[in-house]
Amino acid sequence: MLDVSPVSTQNSFRKKRVQSLARIIDDYIAVKGHCRIIDMGGTRGFWDVWKSELDFANLSVDCVNLFPDSDPNTTDMPNVRMTQGNACDLAGVADGAYDLAFSNSVIEHVGSWSNKKAFAREAGRVARSYAIQTPSFSFPIEPHARSLFLHWLPDPVRYRIHLARTTGFYPKAANIDEAMASLEDARMLDLRQMRYLFPDAVMEKEKFFGLTKSFTAVRHPPLR
Repeated sequence: MLDVSPVSTQNSFRKKRVQSLARIIDDYIAVKGHCRIIDMGGTRGFWDVWKSELDFANLSVDCVNLFPDSDPNTTDMPNVRMTQGNACDLAGVADGAYDLAFSNSVIEHVGSWSNKKAFAREAGRVARSYAIQTPSFSFPIEPHARSLFLHWLPDPVRYRIHLARTTGFYPKAANIDEAMASLEDARMLDLRQMRYLFPDAVMEKEKFFGLTKSFTAVRHPPLR
């Protein structure tokens, strides 16, 4: 059976994604002895799930999140630090402060197009390399609502569906406010938009039965 759980190391899609990430990390470790990562909008949970796949002895991760974990100093992951901040505005982070900017399924959640541009700009500014992943708008299943074609429908139809039933991660909305909050939680991007946002990246495509399920924009210039 195909495992698509976001918190399972048997999720083949995420495992390949992490293996690609590990290659970038290993390049920095080979050259510098260490890799410093900023996880834009990330959580400690992601790194906890995949810690066996990565060289945690030689990397450090700063997760910048609007709502950081209540316990940012767990002893089992001392190299992963949670900080409160807005990944669309990292004004306190110097240019090139990190080796790698990473993001897993976050850019679709930041709201307006101007916010998405700001997110992409910050990813390219604060790190030499980046790997920014997002689900593909062209894939027929909306991954957050776990619903076929939902994201392709007009908003007046979509919010009524959220009012009518539970949709994936979103509970059945009790009123229009809740329905619109679910609707606006994720605005997915297509390939053309991703290429515009990340013009110096290579687009790695994740395929499922020949259809592009997600993209990862990767910039990783030679280190030597």
